[in-house]
This record gives sequence, C-alpha cells and structure tokens, in this order.
Amino acid sequence: MNKLIIALIAGTFAAVASAQAPAPAAPPTKAQEKQKEVDAATKAGTDSTATMAAEKKGVADAKAAKGTAKTLPTKADKSAATAAATKGGTDATATMARDQKGVADAKAAKGTEKALPTTADKQKAVAGTTTGAVKKDGSQ
Repeated sequence: MNKLIIALIAGTFAAVASAQAPAPAAPPTKAQEKQKEVDAATKAGTDSTATMAAEKKGVADAKAAKGTAKTLPTKADKSAATAAATKGGTDATATMARDQKGVADAKAAKGTEKALPTTADKQKAVAGTTTGAVKKDGSQ
C-alpha cells in the first residue's frame, strides 16, 4: 500500500513538472529570419548615421574654436593661476588647522566644571540680569 501511494505522488509530481515546462520553440520561418536581417541593417544604419552626425558637429565646433584665444596664453598667466590655486589650498589647510585646534580645545575643556551647573543657578542668573536691566531702564 505504501509503495502505491509513493508511486502516485511521484507520478503527480512528474505530471505537474512536465506541464510547466515550456513548449519547444518552433524553428524560425523565412519571414522571421528576413525581419531579423532588416532590423539588424536598420540598427546599423541608424548607429552610423548618428555617429556621422556627431562627428560632423565635432568638426564644426573645432573649426569654430580654431581662431579663438586661449584662456591662459602666456606663462605668466599660467603662473598666476597656479599661485591662486595654491593659495586656495593653503587657505583650506589653515581652516582645517583652526578646526583641529577647536576640537583639541573642546576636548581639553571637557572635564572642567560648568559655571552654572544646575537649573536653579541658571534661573537665578537670568533673574538677576533681568532685574538689573529693568532698574537701569527706570521702569518699575
């Protein structure tokens, strides 16, 4: 009985698996082969046309830019540009040094006690400042 049940289950799985398998592909017809050739030729023609247009545009741009002056025509101009770039890098380095000093100062002050450690101390300081300001103002 057990063998019969196992055989039925295995047969069911085999039937389901074969039903889910894709059907074998039919060989392409002559019309399909011809269409593939036409598509390939069209794509190749389009690619070469686009490439030729891009090349023509590049040539036209190069001809248009041929007579224009260069951005840095002399060595002095190039040196000035280099000096400006170097100074910009130096400024960035100085900024980084200041930032690092600030971090070091903050780390050094981390363990020190605060001037007004509690909320009550802060409230007293604010109240004293406010009262002093009102008295100077002359009101109340």
